[in-house]
Formats: sequence, structure tokens, C-alpha cells
Amino acid sequence: MKKVFFYFVVSLSMAGCKKVNSNNNNQTATDVFPNKVGDTWLYLVNDTTVNRSAPNDSPAAQYNLRVSVIDSIQLQGGIRANVWVYIYPDRTDTNYVFQKGDTIRFIDIDQTIYSVYAKQYIIPLSLNSSWQYSTPSFSDVTVGLQSNIIVGQNHFDNTFHLSGNAGMPDAGFVIDEWIENNVGLVKRHFNPSNMLIDPRHVTAWSLISYHLE
Repeated sequence: MKKVFFYFVVSLSMAGCKKVNSNNNNQTATDVFPNKVGDTWLYLVNDTTVNRSAPNDSPAAQYNLRVSVIDSIQLQGGIRANVWVYIYPDRTDTNYVFQKGDTIRFIDIDQTIYSVYAKQYIIPLSLNSSWQYSTPSFSDVTVGLQSNIIVGQNHFDNTFHLSGNAGMPDAGFVIDEWIENNVGLVKRHFNPSNMLIDPRHVTAWSLISYHLE
């Protein structure tokens, strides 16, 4: 009887340990992707205009882009999201960003259907993992490399390289991103190669500085 009681206690202890480890993993997933009110990133953007009807691409324009997490709101369905503002020289864009399970999802402010995402990340990032970058999408992006890179004056260790095609056949694009745990996006290349628009803007972002709460 004593042996039965002993094994029962051990079983409960092991079950408790598994639950604690699961919570720790969730906490880690939340921490590695910065998303707190007050977080700010400043990027240098090179913007090349591509015109299908013109023989040559226009020279790249260069400007600064500031990305700031400015507020927290509640969306329909009880979804709690943070408000990300992208401040360009000539306009401002806004995304709502929230986490569901292991996924960080970005919704454009004008998007009313919450099953359609501007982009999403599976956190924590891991080599060879893949998913739909935007939804709906005809293809997946893949984390294919982890390496040290230099961006401007900044040196980043063990940065994940995410790349692939996204979007639909008549609105597709190629994406390359380098993401550092606990920092966020440090480098980005966006090419709207299959979008039925003219002109198109091929952009490259490089992180200049950042402030995280």
C-alpha cells in the first residue's frame, strides 16, 4: 500500500513539472518577440520604383521609417492587441498585433476580417520551420539560416533568416527578413514581383537603432 501511495505521489509530481515547463515555454515565446507599448525601431529604407512599362528602374529613394508600439486595444471577439504605427515621410500605416498560441499576427487597420493577416510569425523561431507569411497565401516561408550579421553599425548574433513567397498568384511577393530574438526585425527585403500594380516599390530596410521597454 505504501508503494502504491509513493508511485501516486511521484506521478503527481511529474505531471506538475510538465505543466510548469509548458508555461515557461509560453513565456519565452512572448519575450523573444518584442511587442510592448513604448517599443520603437528606426530603419533606413532604400525604395526602388519598378515600372513595367519603363526600360529601367528608377533610382532608389532613401528615407527613415519609424515603427512604434503606441497603445493597446481590444478588438472584436475579445482579442487584445497592441497598436503598431509605421511613420513614413509621406504617410502613416497602422497594424494591430496580437499573439494566439505560438503565433504573432499582424492585422492592417483597414482589415475587418480577422482571419486574414498582413503577416505572421511562429514564435520562437527555429531552423527549418515554415508557415504562411500572409493569409491567405499560396506558399510558405521558411527559416533557412541562423547566422551573425552586421546591419549598419549594429552587430547581431544568431539572427534567423526568413524567406520565401507569400500572397496570392495575382498579388504575390517575395520576402526576406532577418530577425533577432529580443530585438525584432533587423533587416528586410520586400519585392512585390507578382502584384498587378504599376509602379511597384521594391524596398530594403536596415535597422539603425531601437528602444525596447
